[in-house]
Amino acid sequence: MNPLLKIVPPIWFFGLLGAGLLVHFYVPAARVVEFGDTIIGIGLLVFGMVFSMYSSSLFAKEKTEILPTSETNRFLVTYGPYNWTRNPMYVGLVAQIFGAAVWVGTLPLYVAAVLYFGLFNFVIIP
Repeated sequence: MNPLLKIVPPIWFFGLLGAGLLVHFYVPAARVVEFGDTIIGIGLLVFGMVFSMYSSSLFAKEKTEILPTSETNRFLVTYGPYNWTRNPMYVGLVAQIFGAAVWVGTLPLYVAAVLYFGLFNFVIIP
């Protein structure tokens, strides 16, 4: 098993978000280019939170395991947002980190969002 899979997605989320914010606040050169929008950023952040929590609640409703590496999953959820994507919780987390990037509007957070998307798309989902 890939050692990156041992770290659960929320830890990756907070780690990359925190790293992006640290660079934003402590490296003045990182704030040279600012391209952001508060309304759109907060909107994406809230959408991501609601979408992730709703998707997660469906797992709780079906009493199935939420950890992607679990061997004891007993039910495959195929309704609600799972009609559109196999990974709505991940979509919500990516929307949240991208929303934070748009809200703050500096390069470190955009890089964190791209890294997070790449991690999910090329490591965790496969």
